[in-house]
Amino acid sequence: MKLTVDSVINEPRSVAITIDGYIPVDIKIIDSKKLPPLYWRGGDGKKSLLELAVLPENGFLSSITLVMIASDSIHKTDSLSVSLPSSECGVPVVNTKLWSHSESDDFSRRFVDDFSLDIEVIISSESMLLTIGENKKVTSWIKCSDNFYLGIDAGRNVVHLYLDKLTPSEVESFFEAVG
Repeated sequence: MKLTVDSVINEPRSVAITIDGYIPVDIKIIDSKKLPPLYWRGGDGKKSLLELAVLPENGFLSSITLVMIASDSIHKTDSLSVSLPSSECGVPVVNTKLWSHSESDDFSRRFVDDFSLDIEVIISSESMLLTIGENKKVTSWIKCSDNFYLGIDAGRNVVHLYLDKLTPSEVESFFEAVG
């Protein structure tokens, strides 16, 4: 079950990225003001877990949290070269058809899980590339902020997260959180 981006709304947003010693990566794009968000969760569910929150009223991608990742899925590199040709800019709007009963009072129906996905991180001293699943071929990027991009494949499925302009303190905190 892939998370698919239907469109991108060109609305400038202030994206808050938190990397601390507890949660490896937490990205807030939009705060939920109405209904509780829908969640797509990927990884293996035991050693790796990535959560993406989607607003049910409009499909806006609200937040992304890398809850945990196995240390053998983290690869350090001296430099990370990611080509970001003419990206779409704005807020990704996710297809909400995965959540067929999202209006239900049953809280568990707000979650769609795919615990068959590999999550990998390649990290340098100033950037991080998170890969979701086997298909690592990005066909385009969505620029959500000056330092956060979402990579999508030919089917518009989310396959990469790219964080740029990280500080040495953020990189150190990432390793503290996963260690």
